[in-house]
Amino acid sequence: MKKFTQIQERAERRKGGATALKKLLPQVATKKKLAAKGDDRYLAMMTKCINQAGFSWKVIERKWPEFEEAFFGFDPFKLGLLAPEQWEAYTSDRRVVRNWQKIKALQ
Repeated sequence: MKKFTQIQERAERRKGGATALKKLLPQVATKKKLAAKGDDRYLAMMTKCINQAGFSWKVIERKWPEFEEAFFGFDPFKLGLLAPEQWEAYTSDRRVVRNWQKIKALQ
């Protein structure tokens, strides 16, 4: 396994230097910004990653507004009130990826 410094140096060479590479990296959110995000957004983000795994990301992006609707905006309280039968009903809901393992991960 290569050391991180070797990987970083290679990336810097390929991207035109340390400054150019840094411009390509995403901005890191502050603790204050992260704390301001609601639990629903973290749950939504995790669910999106789970559903993109092994699936077309474009399809998930296109369907995402329907995911938000189907899963009550990812409100943890509302989702916590769903009965097992309601969770199982998502396996036939065309608004979401009808994969039980992915649905269960949200549950």
